[in-house]
Amino acid sequence: MEKLRVKLLAFPAADIKVFTKAKRRLQKLFRQDMVEFVDKDPEVLVFLTGGSERIALQSVQEFGFYLLIASNIDNSWAAATEVKAWMNQNNIASMLVDQNSGMAIELVDHLHKVKNGIKRLKGKRFGLVGEASDWLVNSSVDPFVIKTKLGIDQVNIPWSSVEINDYREVSADFLNFFNTQGIEGLTGSGRVYEALSDLIRKYELHALTVECFPLIQKSNVTACLALSKLSMDGIPAGCEGDNCSMLGMMIAKELFGIVPWIANTSFVDPVKKQITFSHCTAPANLLKDFEFDTHFESGKGLAIKGNLKADKVTIVRFDHTLSKMFVGEGFVECSENKNRKGMCRTQLLVNVKDSTINYFLNEPLGNHHLVIPADFTLGFELAARMLKMALV
Repeated sequence: MEKLRVKLLAFPAADIKVFTKAKRRLQKLFRQDMVEFVDKDPEVLVFLTGGSERIALQSVQEFGFYLLIASNIDNSWAAATEVKAWMNQNNIASMLVDQNSGMAIELVDHLHKVKNGIKRLKGKRFGLVGEASDWLVNSSVDPFVIKTKLGIDQVNIPWSSVEINDYREVSADFLNFFNTQGIEGLTGSGRVYEALSDLIRKYELHALTVECFPLIQKSNVTACLALSKLSMDGIPAGCEGDNCSMLGMMIAKELFGIVPWIANTSFVDPVKKQITFSHCTAPANLLKDFEFDTHFESGKGLAIKGNLKADKVTIVRFDHTLSKMFVGEGFVECSENKNRKGMCRTQLLVNVKDSTINYFLNEPLGNHHLVIPADFTLGFELAARMLKMALV
């Protein structure tokens, strides 16, 4: 992976000892496998003394993102504050942190992951099988925007080119994993999995999203288990032809090595400060246990119904122009409300902050949100800044 480019800043007449001593002090913060010290094109600016403001300005570019690191000695923080103000005035994304805080170590680590994850997105390809579902009125991203913003190509694949028939063999891997002898419909779900796997190989895809209902109407089978298994295999696989959520799934995979659960916002309770999420395609590896039910809306096929392996979750959503990102955290609430019959099969009740409730009631970017076990809020906030997305 590429290293972070770090520049040390001091007043113009500073002795070389200022820099050598600083490098020794910063060994805990900057691991050798993650950073390199540079004079040009830095991504991290470390303020050692005051009087370094002009040198800092000469080191930045208009469309970059910069992590500013300072301390409480030698007017370091004063210099960083002045530069931070200048960057804000000139719409240059940046974050300022104390070099002696645990947050600084966490930020450097996340920045390294995010930088390399975003780089890996370029050249990736995802398939849109069918079209976006008709009810997704605010969730379709223009392929040109996707290519321009993320370097990802969308490949459009009609359902007519997808072969799902009674003669297709289902891999032992699929059947053995779900391990449900005698469950009616499992072979049908497996044939969908094999057909989608063929598309991934044929079109050299790194992810895909499918328009679900044409498949159900034509074959009386669902893609729920196939999508769950593909996501578990490390291939982000979404439903309803939602390419906006698909991009979020791809980003989470490249940045943090985990494929999220794409979920409906099924209910928001502002009094209890709780949100209920539900959907039928949760990646099986995110669940501590699961069983099968029918697909909720159609009552056909098989869908996965399980309990998420998490006490804390990160909630993420982009807008359809890739110019905004919502990032929030939630705490899983164990409640009988998780098994309501009038919702999609896998359900999750989450306790959230007032600000998150306000977002869902007044400023939602859409229905589908990505739910990721554990706390990745800082990493996604860094990604938003690096991708020039406004945090909602």
